Amino acid sequence: MTSLFDSAIPHPHGYRDVDVHQLAAVPTTHASLVDVREPSEFDGLLGHLDGARLVPLATVLDVAASWPRNADVLLVCRSGGRSAKAAAQLVARGFTRVMNLRGGMLAWNTAELPVVRPPLGPPPTLARVLDELLAGLHRTVAPESPAPIYGQGPSREALTALLDALQATPPTTARDAPGFERLLRECRDLLSVARPGESR
Repeated sequence: MTSLFDSAIPHPHGYRDVDVHQLAAVPTTHASLVDVREPSEFDGLLGHLDGARLVPLATVLDVAASWPRNADVLLVCRSGGRSAKAAAQLVARGFTRVMNLRGGMLAWNTAELPVVRPPLGPPPTLARVLDELLAGLHRTVAPESPAPIYGQGPSREALTALLDALQATPPTTARDAPGFERLLRECRDLLSVARPGESR
């Protein structure tokens, strides 16, 4: 039987990338699941993987000092960026079987895979994500103009494309740049857990 590490995609920095579907299909009983987000994220909207251990990125190298260098370690974060950084750090410290969950908890939630999270009620609808985005854009870009009227939202793909475009080219008129970045981040989180057709 091929292990998760053996079937993962090699990365130039020495660790391997694991796709969410690949992880969901293989039992992780032989890998340490390590979530490198902050505690508020671990128990927040995106939740965490069952069996994951919280080790925030700033503490990974100190905590990992006692781990076996040849053990399978799978790192997880919100989008795969911080966990990739942690993976590269562990490889540099001599760990030989390090993996990164590509796309992180955003991809895991978007794929509708099982998540451990506090009860939050029903997931938001795609229309709610659009409403949140429009309301936030109104607050950060043009608060003096009349608020838009909100309604039924487009598809997940259309919302993702809109968020990608806003991330790539932020409006120059945004009065609160950190607020705008926070808005995009929150909308991506909402979008990953949103389900079409459910009540608002």
